[in-house]
Amino acid sequence: MARRTGLRVGVASVVVALGVGITGYQWATANNFADRKAQDSFCRAASPLDLQSAHDLTLHKKHHILEEVREFAPDGVRGDFDALLDWYEHFDPEDEKDAREASFAVGEFIERSCSEINIGGIRAKGD
Repeated sequence: MARRTGLRVGVASVVVALGVGITGYQWATANNFADRKAQDSFCRAASPLDLQSAHDLTLHKKHHILEEVREFAPDGVRGDFDALLDWYEHFDPEDEKDAREASFAVGEFIERSCSEINIGGIRAKGD
């Protein structure tokens, strides 16, 4: 019985975590962009990060592209951009986990906002 209860608690924890993640994502993007023009500017700035062309980019160039994209990003996701940009500036092993999470969040946001961009390693399409 204890094992079954533990399994239920574990499954419930996963469901709650997923719900919080989805709700948090919706909250962060509920007011995505002021208008379509703002979203178009964001996607235009992010387009060099597409998997088809990103392999030619140096880390230095990616850093500058992310800085520009951040300027067009809605307030709800700027914290993730800031964490990722900080990682590009200061490669601190202690911050690697946070940088990876921020990188995924930024990539997912770009893919969800810009249907023509595929970041690679992100499964945001078709959700």
